[in-house]
Amino acid sequence: MSDEKEVPIVVVKKGSGFGAFLLGALCGAAAGLLFAPRSGEETQRELREGALRLRSDAEGKLEGLRDDLVEVYERAREDVSERVDLAREEIRHRRHQAEEAVRAGRSVARGARGDLERRVAESKRAYRESMNREPAGASQDGHEENGAAADKETASTESEG
Repeated sequence: MSDEKEVPIVVVKKGSGFGAFLLGALCGAAAGLLFAPRSGEETQRELREGALRLRSDAEGKLEGLRDDLVEVYERAREDVSERVDLAREEIRHRRHQAEEAVRAGRSVARGARGDLERRVAESKRAYRESMNREPAGASQDGHEENGAAADKETASTESEG
């Protein structure tokens, strides 16, 4: 065998201790009731009054909480209502701006169309007038018939001078 001694291992299972605490609290309460200097009626009255105070406090806190929640709800509702009103007003304003822009665009387009139609009509009229007023000596194809003779005449006057 070896020289080393075997050390025993002890495993202790531990709980949370809540059960022991609860048991101790119950035992303490029972001992307090048994050894209390008051009578049972006094103890019951005190317990009843304590329960009523506790209930009253809880109701007061719940009422305060309810009032706070109602106030928060009302403020949130008013805030949302104001934001909705602002959004509606902004939409109306933007729609009005868009309608004005459309009206202005239509007006400009009508003016441009009228100007274009007027210019086209003027161009057509000028073209027709130019076609009706052909210069003397011009042929159907637009060339002068005596063009060569005029060039000879111009050349002879230039060489004389």
